[in-house]
Amino acid sequence: MPNRQLSEAQARRLIQLYTDAEREILTEYNKALLKGNDLKNLTALKNNVAAIRKDLLAGGRTWCEEAVSTVYQAALAEVDKGLVAETAFGAIHQQAMQVLAENAYARLQDVDLVIGRRADDVYRNLALEAVRGDVAGYQTWKQTAKRYREMLAEKGITGFKDAAGREWNMRSYTEMVARTTTREVMINGTANRLLEHGQDLAEITGGSAKNTCEICKGWTGRTISLTGKTPGYPTLEDARAAGLFHPRCTHLIAIA
Repeated sequence: MPNRQLSEAQARRLIQLYTDAEREILTEYNKALLKGNDLKNLTALKNNVAAIRKDLLAGGRTWCEEAVSTVYQAALAEVDKGLVAETAFGAIHQQAMQVLAENAYARLQDVDLVIGRRADDVYRNLALEAVRGDVAGYQTWKQTAKRYREMLAEKGITGFKDAAGREWNMRSYTEMVARTTTREVMINGTANRLLEHGQDLAEITGGSAKNTCEICKGWTGRTISLTGKTPGYPTLEDARAAGLFHPRCTHLIAIA
């Protein structure tokens, strides 16, 4: 399987994992809202969502370890094939994979925190409405439940903004994490293997007229120095500083 297809297949695994979990959480909310204004139902909702979050984090951890290993080793093999050479799998690669996996998992932990805050907010608000419903009557609760079902259906579980002010929901953020992670793994694996073979130059590949922004377009096909030791070429860090390899960027590096 070509490396881009392999990366995409791994990314889709994580996207599906989080899509299924969000569906489960929404189902739990709807069940609790339809059962009526009973604090026992809301407590069960909170516990069920916590269990789903726990399973989701465990699944995310497994994905980080498996996807990083699979994509990284595919990048090494691609370089070896292109240079008609082979190098042992050294400690540097194990360390790189561990760092990449931990970085990806930290992003998934951010998602979990958002889900947790969201679930706690909804629980507190609904618990207050349930108490109010006991006083004001069942019709008040039905109106509240209807409003929350509509809100959750429209916005999902995790509508939030990141530090850069970009807006995400659970699926879009997971998709970004999945594709950014697999791309970074491919770039790092390729760069590390090239340097092992004594190759400092690499070519920027990928992108298309459909999905390439103006910043990235100018880098397609250019040769870069991985370390800055080869005069006359921009470095990998220069490319990053210029905005290449941003979230959802489709560019990679390859043998020059």
